[in-house]
Amino acid sequence: MNKFRTVATFSYPAEAAVIKSKLESENIEVFLRDEFTIASDPFATNAIGSVKMDVYIEDFIKALAIIEKSSPELSQRITDYIICPNCKKRKVREQQDINSASGFIEVIKAITYSLLPLRKHKLYKCTNCAFEFDLHE
Repeated sequence: MNKFRTVATFSYPAEAAVIKSKLESENIEVFLRDEFTIASDPFATNAIGSVKMDVYIEDFIKALAIIEKSSPELSQRITDYIICPNCKKRKVREQQDINSASGFIEVIKAITYSLLPLRKHKLYKCTNCAFEFDLHE
C-alpha cells in the first residue's frame, strides 16, 4: 500500500522549498522527489516532469487546505483531490481539521469532532453539495 500522495508539482525547486517550509511549520512531513535532479539540470524538467511534493496520506487533506489558503495560485498544480461520491466534484474538505474550516459553524464542528473521537461522524464534507462521507464506506 502506498503511504504517500503527491499534493503538488513545481517547475523549480525554490518554489517547492517555500511551500515545504509552510507545511513543515504546520507539522506536516514533506518529501520532494526529483528536486536535486532539476536543481542540477533545469532542462530536465521537461524530461522527468517536475519536482513532486509528497505527503503522508493521512496529512493529504490538511496539506491541500494549507496550500490553497497560503498560495491560491498553486491550486492549479495540485495533482490529486478526493472526489465527492455524491456530486463527483473535487471540493472535499476534512471536517475535523480546524485549519481548513471556512466559517464559524465549521470551526465548532471541527472542535467537537476532535474532542469526541468515539462519536461516529463523517470525516469529509463536500463544499459543493454539502454531502458528508467517509472514504472507506
